[in-house]
Amino acid sequence: MEDEEYMHLALELAKRGEGWVNPNPMVGAVIVKDGEIIGIGWHQRFGEKHAEVNAIEDAKSKSHDVKDATMYVTLEPCSHWGKQPPCSDRIIREGFKRVVVAMEDPNPLVAGRGIEKMRKAEIEVEVGLLKDEAKKLNEIFIKYITTRMPFVSIKLALTLDGFIATENGSSQWITGEKARERVQELRRKHMAIMVGSGTVLADDPRLNCRLENCPLKVKVILDRSGRVAEEVGKGRKFRLFEDGRTIFFTEMPEKFEGIAEAYPITEPGKILRKLGELGIDSVLVEGGRIACQFLSYADKFYLFYGPKLFGNGIKPFECLKVEEANNAPLLRIDSMERLGESFLVTAYSGGWNVQRDS
Repeated sequence: MEDEEYMHLALELAKRGEGWVNPNPMVGAVIVKDGEIIGIGWHQRFGEKHAEVNAIEDAKSKSHDVKDATMYVTLEPCSHWGKQPPCSDRIIREGFKRVVVAMEDPNPLVAGRGIEKMRKAEIEVEVGLLKDEAKKLNEIFIKYITTRMPFVSIKLALTLDGFIATENGSSQWITGEKARERVQELRRKHMAIMVGSGTVLADDPRLNCRLENCPLKVKVILDRSGRVAEEVGKGRKFRLFEDGRTIFFTEMPEKFEGIAEAYPITEPGKILRKLGELGIDSVLVEGGRIACQFLSYADKFYLFYGPKLFGNGIKPFECLKVEEANNAPLLRIDSMERLGESFLVTAYSGGWNVQRDS
């Protein structure tokens, strides 16, 4: 195997931590000696051992000596004490000969210091192998650690003529079963799911991840006038309170006393800033009617199209007022995928001319 193949394996290992390590990065590590893989590891849970240590312990559990071995790791080994000791120190102490790193850690507490420390210990360190793949894998972590603002994804189910619901609000089901399964995968990778109070009152959603071995989600509800709290006061039960953390953003936080966590914030930018302060690194915006409010903050779009035509109905981006086609907000298409009778367009923000609140 060549270097790239070992790093591809490390990237695949890193993905196993998806949804469990937030707000930390997903990291995978592979140890090779004399052309043989002797240890593998990945960061499995937030606060637990890092990928490098897990790989070292895996090798030793099989009676392998890691001295003079090569480690392939998807992110620069840390150089500081956090919930775990510095991985760069452990690599030096174990006597590795070579370390191949996909990308430097953008965390200001690391930012090249782990690489520098290993090089000073006369370890051969190479940086940049499959860097683009590594950056895409940890796009959520990179956004959050450098800005302290959550990575914002907008998920919508649309008809081929661009509607998210009929004129009377009917929307189940625009897309097919395979598309709905993919939504669960998106929920797994994001720490929080956001909808408006209208969705809660109409659909009573659980807002959870129904995949096996999936962590609990933070449920974020935009409820300006406290309508959900009023219904709770009348004795109505909602499934979103059954497990996990629920956060409301409202003009009436007093209505939620004894019911749920609530903050007197309604502006999109300030909502996201507060979520970042609360340690939430990523938000999947699922409410169709609230998508436009967060349009100028969106980092990524997941647009699921079903094979239906409504002719008239509710559109998700009616807040946009585009007069010239050349001035329209631009998306950068990342991929298009067939999902049974539906298809998914994944895109990144290409820049906005939309006014943001402070």
